[in-house]
Amino acid sequence: MLHRSDPCPRPAPEVVCRWWQAAFEAAEHAQVVCHRDGRVLQFNRRAAQHFHWNGGATADSPPLQILQWLAPPADQKLKLLLQRQPARPDILHSVITLREGAPHLPVDVEIIPLGEDPFLLIFKDVSRRLRLEAHIQRLITAIDATPDVFFLADADLRITYVNPAFQTTTGYSMEEVLGRPDAFLRAPFEQEKVQAYLDTVTQGREWIGELVNVRRDGTPYHVEATISPISDMAGRFMGYVACERDITVRIQLQEQLRVQRDFIHSILQSLDGAIYSLDCDFRLTHANDGWRHLPPEHGGLRIDVPPLLGRNLLDYVPDPGRRAELERVFREVLQTGRPADNRYQSPDGRHWLVKVSPWIDGSQVRGLICNITDQTHYHELQQQLFQAQKMEIIGTLAAGVAHDFNNLLQAIRGNCGLLLRETQADSRLRREIEQIDLAAARAADITQQLLSFSRETPDNCAVLDLNQLLQEALVLARRTLRGNVTLQTLTSPDPLPVRIDSTRASQAILNLCVNAQDAMPNGGTITLETARVELAPEQAQRHHLHPGTLFARCTVRDTGTGIPPDLLPRIFEPFFTTKARGKGTGLGLPIVQRITEEAGGFIEVESTLGQGSAFHLYLPLSSEAPAPLPERSVAPLVQGRGRVLVVDDLDLLRDFTRSFLEAAGLEVLVAEGGPEALRILETANPPVDLLFTDYSMPGMNGLELIEAVAQRWPHVRLVLASGYLDGPLRARLAQLNVSVLAKPYDMRDASELITRKLAEPPRADGEAPAHVRAPAPS
Repeated sequence: MLHRSDPCPRPAPEVVCRWWQAAFEAAEHAQVVCHRDGRVLQFNRRAAQHFHWNGGATADSPPLQILQWLAPPADQKLKLLLQRQPARPDILHSVITLREGAPHLPVDVEIIPLGEDPFLLIFKDVSRRLRLEAHIQRLITAIDATPDVFFLADADLRITYVNPAFQTTTGYSMEEVLGRPDAFLRAPFEQEKVQAYLDTVTQGREWIGELVNVRRDGTPYHVEATISPISDMAGRFMGYVACERDITVRIQLQEQLRVQRDFIHSILQSLDGAIYSLDCDFRLTHANDGWRHLPPEHGGLRIDVPPLLGRNLLDYVPDPGRRAELERVFREVLQTGRPADNRYQSPDGRHWLVKVSPWIDGSQVRGLICNITDQTHYHELQQQLFQAQKMEIIGTLAAGVAHDFNNLLQAIRGNCGLLLRETQADSRLRREIEQIDLAAARAADITQQLLSFSRETPDNCAVLDLNQLLQEALVLARRTLRGNVTLQTLTSPDPLPVRIDSTRASQAILNLCVNAQDAMPNGGTITLETARVELAPEQAQRHHLHPGTLFARCTVRDTGTGIPPDLLPRIFEPFFTTKARGKGTGLGLPIVQRITEEAGGFIEVESTLGQGSAFHLYLPLSSEAPAPLPERSVAPLVQGRGRVLVVDDLDLLRDFTRSFLEAAGLEVLVAEGGPEALRILETANPPVDLLFTDYSMPGMNGLELIEAVAQRWPHVRLVLASGYLDGPLRARLAQLNVSVLAKPYDMRDASELITRKLAEPPRADGEAPAHVRAPAPS
């Protein structure tokens, strides 16, 4: 239906008019024909719908005014344009039309002159375009505002657009990059990745990954990139869009976290104990490698394979009682937030400390940290401390005994002196009195050592010859050391005067000899040397002395196992010892160091693993002449009865034993060692019926001699004299039917033991000689 006030704008043939009328009605857009003053002459159906005009207008109805249906200022712009009567079509963009006085739709108004007057107005709906433009504008605004880098590339893979962040991040301006491939952004070693993502997007797939870019100034930085293909409606590749985020800070934070993690991990791995972190349900969240260095059973746990994360730590506790105890400790720490210590002694005698600490995150307990350490060494140190305290008490008691005993010895020696004044020089009685006096002198030395041990007597320092001190100490050392240890001496040809207490000097040398013996469990050689030396410059600097200062040096060298380098700095620490439990107090070397320093000297150590050690005592030389040491001998301490072979490497004891045994009416043979005793037993006629031997002798000790005699001469009775025998040795002697006489012994007790031993019935594999058999009953 055609709405018009005039059937045709211009007279025309009827066919042309119908054709135009049909096209006008069927047009896609709203169309209006109006005069230059805006009066509407004609409008199509789309215009009627757009402006909500009804089709019932008549000739008497007021004409429609198109300017009234446009929102300002578009109405005035159209009015001016119509009045100027444009000769060519023109367009007003984004005009807001009105419907019933209210804004309706945005349109573009195309003005087409139909001669001088009227005009054809075509209203094209642009709401969709404006929405799209608004969307694109918002998108562009967002892209321009984002700190992430965006750029577009065309089908030839050349950059066509970059956002402001691109320029800020890379340092390149837009003019420098448009039309270039993006390879210039990448680090040289990233070319393989560049080719990979180009191949991916040209095939229509998205690529996501990390790249290292290079800024315009050459600075590298890390990005996380998402590169997506752009395709047209037909699916043809048109280019790609790249979104890149600078993750350099994140990479740095990750690296810092990695360093901190590795640092904490290194700390945990360096700790001696096993450390387990648990959640609130006691499930393992972490374990260091400390469990690998501990026995499988530690602290009540048994772990011999890598512990499984997520498993309850109490599952590794086999003993139900121990499991309940640990669970109680765990729950207590979780509830209180305070650490707790739990001590445990395993069946193998080890002592363990289980320290349970709360794992606190902020103010919340998130779990537990369980640290298990072997406290056996510290327990042993504690026991050694208790032992040292007991030794202190013993020293106090010994001091009291020594004082009283010294008084008695003084009386004995005094009376001996009186008797010697009245005895002829060549009489037998005089020799026996001299032996008594010599024994008393030895006993006096013992009391002096007891007093020195208790530290209740002042040092009896004097200028003495170090060579003579060494020889004096050797007498006791030979009686103390095992038979498989050989002593050698290399003394200085000249006297070495030093100011020192003779008893303490002997104590220091003897301690070093015993220490050397312990370093040679299979035997070896101890060499004692003395020499006059000048301090080298570096040596003098170490000990804050003048270079070239003269010192007397006493060296105790062994052929033992040597001292590990990591333990060498600790050997002079009190109570530090590498010996087995119960074999040492850790006080020997500290005492040696103290004695040396009190004499104004110092000590140095050389050691090579597998070759031995050398302890050098440096004592300052004195300008005074050394005083002579009094001659001393060992007191006789052995007695026996019967036809006896006495074996002892000390001549004083052999002579004393021969004297009281011969006085008892027995025939006595003597030998100074095991090999000589075996030769006597082979040739003796009549045979020997009792062997009375000392234990500690060089070459062949008493036990080795007894074993040889028991095998070859089973009829010979066996008696062993010794000051100390341990449990295993006593058990072996009991198997061989050996009677033990403890030193020092009384002559009467020894006589009774030997007499009783000779009266025993013969062994099953031997028969007593006729001259010692018990007489037949009358």
